[in-house]
Amino acid sequence: MITRIDDLLDRVTMYRLVLYVLIGFIAMATVLSFLTLLPFSPLSLLLSTLFLVMICWAANSLLAYIFAVPTNVESTYITALILTLIINPAQSPNDFLFLGWAAILATSSKYILSLNNKHLFNPAAIAVVITSFALGESASWWVGTASMLPVVLLGGMLLVRKLRQGEMIALFVMTSLVTVGVVSLLQRLSLTKELQQLLGASPLFFLATIMLTEPLTTPPTQKLKRIYAVMTGILFIPQMHLGPIYSTPELALVIGNLYSYMVSPKQKVVLKLKRKGRISSDMMNFVFKPSHRLAFEPGQYMELTLAHAKPDSRGNRRFFTIASSPTEDDLHLGVRFYANSSSFKKALYRIDGRSKMIAGQIAGDFTLPKDPKQKLVFMAGGIGITPFRSMLKYLLDMHEHRDIVLLYLNRTADEIAYKDILSEAQTKLGIKVFCTLTNTKAIPRNWPGFVGRIDERVIRAAVPDYKERTFYVSGSLDMVRAYEHILKNMRVRHDQIKKDFFPGLV
Repeated sequence: MITRIDDLLDRVTMYRLVLYVLIGFIAMATVLSFLTLLPFSPLSLLLSTLFLVMICWAANSLLAYIFAVPTNVESTYITALILTLIINPAQSPNDFLFLGWAAILATSSKYILSLNNKHLFNPAAIAVVITSFALGESASWWVGTASMLPVVLLGGMLLVRKLRQGEMIALFVMTSLVTVGVVSLLQRLSLTKELQQLLGASPLFFLATIMLTEPLTTPPTQKLKRIYAVMTGILFIPQMHLGPIYSTPELALVIGNLYSYMVSPKQKVVLKLKRKGRISSDMMNFVFKPSHRLAFEPGQYMELTLAHAKPDSRGNRRFFTIASSPTEDDLHLGVRFYANSSSFKKALYRIDGRSKMIAGQIAGDFTLPKDPKQKLVFMAGGIGITPFRSMLKYLLDMHEHRDIVLLYLNRTADEIAYKDILSEAQTKLGIKVFCTLTNTKAIPRNWPGFVGRIDERVIRAAVPDYKERTFYVSGSLDMVRAYEHILKNMRVRHDQIKKDFFPGLV
């Protein structure tokens, strides 16, 4: 069952999934309001939704034209729908004025409240913070009601599964629970009543799954995300205050966003294509010249935005592992293409020197350990070789020797990518590289590697001291799961396995 859910989730991007979930929330709210389980009419909800979508779309189109950047359609609609779910539907002309200002402020924040082309705050959150202080109009967070809780939990679980951010969200929720418990005891409040209010009649789960997880305002590593979750979880409790200013969900998130910005890469860059070329039968390497030099660690990933006509359900944004080393001036991306590729992949395949891509949000923990003496095993499947190309190129340029064994799985020999880097790493650094092919009908004559899938037999043969090593596993989700299962059966400890996977590669 979980595998089937993962397969469905991997067919859409994170942004498109968020959009679908929010539409589902609006649809359920419409039904509930018709049944008088929500304190407004279906018509007022639908009119407010349409109004917010139109204002956000118009403001985003105008600002994108002024600032000469690609428009992100999903982002516009997501912002509008979040505002719909946290501000009461309009009942009067003044209510529409509040909605309009919130939409304009939310959209403008992405362009104006930014540094080095990177926006600081969750757009919907900062908009209602500003309206609260400037206009005296606050968000009601009506989505945080008992009647909406089941659908919020269902949609939230889908997003948690897609994003693999369960630890951060669980830490946020647990911190909020502990904080409300402590505050209740100190203020002699009913603990049961306060917990019921937090879990069943607050936007706790909506903010955690929909807004806290926004990639552009989330810290880049797991350690920093834990701090972010704890900080925001403490501030989420309404009893927290500084003088006359009491905390609200939006204020808690905005303060968390400030921390995230302080510890995250500070800029977006424009990428212009220098060259592209095929490096295997189904994989191409793109070399881009960035407008600014990128600061990242080998093995990290980044978000790319490529404007193109008629984007499909996967949208115009995608996350890619950086294949280049921080020591290189140019940015390398290794991309696998399929027969029925997405509109993004098709546009990327056709990209030329006149086209521009926007790159930003560098993140990821799939990086080399600080201790150079730590023994490593790299396990790659197909496109999963890209983070290891980054790491090996970095070690080559830094003349840094590490004890590494690379196990690389492909169907056929002509699918093996970055052969030049692999060969150079073997010769100059002593890296041990073992390739294995799964198509037994296409094994080259005098093939020096393994045949078949990487299993316990292959690992024992290539890595006799495997219990002393840390394993880095990179590839499709199914491959990562399979190798993790094999390693655990071999009594490899959980903390010896680092995982990276590539969801939705088409």
